[in-house]
Amino acid sequence: MKTRILGAVLGIAALSGLLVPSPAQASDGVSSARANYTDGGAGSVRTTVDFVNRKKVVFRNFTVRDICPGDNFPVKARIFWTHTDGTSGYSAWKSDTNGCGDNGTNFGNITRTGTKPISKVSLEVCIYTRSGGILSFAFSAPRDNQYT
Repeated sequence: MKTRILGAVLGIAALSGLLVPSPAQASDGVSSARANYTDGGAGSVRTTVDFVNRKKVVFRNFTVRDICPGDNFPVKARIFWTHTDGTSGYSAWKSDTNGCGDNGTNFGNITRTGTKPISKVSLEVCIYTRSGGILSFAFSAPRDNQYT
């Protein structure tokens, strides 16, 4: 009798959509990284990661900021992604050219769509010399794509 009642309850719940599997924990959200240099200079990158599906991710309000005491060292940042097959790629560098003391350069939304599923993304920020030498760099914690 109890088995028959339990079966009926489960059957009704399944038919009414109550037993739909829930999606994995979402990994969308704010990502940031900050690089520091010994003379007090620093640089940062910040964006909101929005995974749309297995192959598409939007980086909202991708902002690069030069935080410095007038050190004359520019700051640049880029996006890294890893595919589910282990291969990876990265975006072009984006630089804050506004100098110190502002809110940085907001590049708006950057969309990455590929032919392979993207398993995770992270950010890199770099303080560099005008001749291109790297002084300091940092990576954000990776964000996992909840659709893969």
